[in-house]
Amino acid sequence: MNALTIPPNPLLEGMTEAEQKAMLECLKARVRYYDKGENLLWEHENADCMGIIVTGLVEASKLDMSGKRLIISRLASGSVFGDVLSLRNERRSPVTVTALERVSALLLPVANLLSPCARRCENHDKLIRNLLNRVSEKYFELLDRIACITKPTMREKIIYFLKRASDEAAPGRRGRVFSIPYDRTALAEYLHVERSALSRELSAMKRDGLIDYHKNTFRLL
Repeated sequence: MNALTIPPNPLLEGMTEAEQKAMLECLKARVRYYDKGENLLWEHENADCMGIIVTGLVEASKLDMSGKRLIISRLASGSVFGDVLSLRNERRSPVTVTALERVSALLLPVANLLSPCARRCENHDKLIRNLLNRVSEKYFELLDRIACITKPTMREKIIYFLKRASDEAAPGRRGRVFSIPYDRTALAEYLHVERSALSRELSAMKRDGLIDYHKNTFRLL
């Protein structure tokens, strides 16, 4: 734990490095490494830990009723997973979290997270407040995702998604080049559309002068 560099993350926000170290020791946090393709969490698995991605990239996905895989999100260094589950009595995961490359994650036992420590330290209170803030943020992210995939046409879905990605990269600066974390297959799964239809629509939007792109780099025109 001493040699581990913890990236900025919403769970430990507002704590000094020394406070973070003390907090993680109090929680009995542990580091685990995952190879590419290995699952950090399985859908329907009972999650007894939540985690912070230290290095690498992971993907959260689930199967719909027809067995088709849906990408929910991609999480990079500093992202938190399993946080929403930590507040539920029933902690069966609704998603599978898979390493897209070599990943290191800091795992925090939920039982220690939610139980006040013997010292009743201020940092534990900070942690709980940060956790509640993060869960609230995920609620609004979910509403945003629903707004995206329920757009009536594929073009509207694409524009909504790209507008949001552009605003996150540079708020209010239309025309700026930005990148998305998805290739065509992953983007099709995220938008819940067919890959071939997505490629055709992107080409049509480029031809119509709405966007420009190369691979996963885009610009709204």
